[in-house]
Order: sequence, then C-alpha cells, then structure tokens
Amino acid sequence: MHTSRGKGATLSTALSPAGPPAGSAHPRPPLLTDPDLAATLDRFAGAFTTLSRLLLAAPPAAVLGQVRDPGLLAHWPLPDHPECRRGVALLGESATAREAEAKIRTDYNRLFVGPERLKAPPYESVHRSPDHLVFDRETLEVRAAYAQFGLAAPRLNQEPDDHIGLELGFLATLCVLGLDAIEADDDGELARVLDALVAFLRDHVLRWASRCLTQVADGSATYFYQGVAALGLGTFARARETFLS
Repeated sequence: MHTSRGKGATLSTALSPAGPPAGSAHPRPPLLTDPDLAATLDRFAGAFTTLSRLLLAAPPAAVLGQVRDPGLLAHWPLPDHPECRRGVALLGESATAREAEAKIRTDYNRLFVGPERLKAPPYESVHRSPDHLVFDRETLEVRAAYAQFGLAAPRLNQEPDDHIGLELGFLATLCVLGLDAIEADDDGELARVLDALVAFLRDHVLRWASRCLTQVADGSATYFYQGVAALGLGTFARARETFLS
C-alpha cells in the first residue's frame, strides 16, 4: 500500500491548477536537518494519498480489491502505530467478510453524503465554525492555502474546499513537492513546502480531522470504513509526532 513519489503526485489531480504559486521568505524548519526526511515524506505521501482517495469517494470494486489485498496491507507505510495496525486488521476483516462494493458505497453515503443527517460531516467548517456551516471562514483559509501552491478545489464555489479528502490530498501533494525539492537540492523551496505542511497540519487538519474520523469509527456499518478511520487516526497521530513535536 506504500505509494511512491510518482503515484503520490497524481493526487494533485483532485486539486486543479489555479495560477502561479506565491513565493515568500520562510524560516528554515528544523525538519531540514532530518537525514531521513525523504523517506519520511515518501511514507506520509503514501498514507495521505490512500486516505484521500478513500474519503473523497466510495471506492469501486477494482480499488477495493487493491486496498484489501493482503500483500499491500502488509506494506502500509506507517505500520508502527496501534491504530494503523488495527486499521490494517479491519480492512482484512472486510475482505474476509466479503463486504460488497454496494454495501461499502451505502456506508460511505450514510457517513458523508446523505440524504439523512450525516454521521460524519466531511467539511472542516462544519466542525469548527460557530454556526457549523459550510463555506465559512475555515473554507476560505483552506482555499488560500491551496492557492499558495497554484491549486484549487475541483468544484470551486460549488462544493466546499475543506472536504477531508481534499485536505489530505493537499498534504500528500506537499509531501511530493518536498521530495521534488530534495531531488533538485533546492533548500529554499524545501523550506517553503515544509513550512506550509507544518502550518496546514497545525492550523487545519489536526484541529478537526480526528474528530471526524472518530465519528466515522462510531457510525460506520462496515469493517471497511472502520478500518479507514483507524488508519487515519494512526496517521494523524504519527503526523503530529513527526511534524509538530
């Protein structure tokens, strides 16, 4: 299930080009001195990309087969967190129980789409704004973060920019951009990307996404989305330790 840099780069297809990226001076993050930084970014690119795809839409049958393949599950890029191990086990249970594509799609809709009251609203502003509304201040802040790297949500002004799947896709894209900067030996660009990665985790994802995935875990009717929730919770815990400690 580990996603290489090339595959992780495809995540940017969820966020469309919005124009030239804005440049500014950034302090050098301590992460720049990490000798294993490339491997760290590669692991998180894989985890964020996989989670993004599974949270943006219910997976079709072909993707289900890949995600639940025992060989791929054994290579989840962040295997050492208990929640990640539990998530891998739950996805294995989903395969053993032969949970069908239709059942998983129904569960996804119950959690994130409707028409009944959502079990786990997937938008940051719903969780964080005083009135729990979409397209609130948090949405615009997320839009501005994307725009710094020339990206925009695919259905701008029609669907909120702060969907959990889009936010995790943005984190994956930043990890891939960091790998590109390392390969190009561009310390200035690497510092800019890492600064944005840390800020987006601190100011956005880690302020609400764990709550959302806890709601997924509590409200899911399938092993599959219980497993996705556990993988996400473990990934967020590792991200906090890695990038914010």
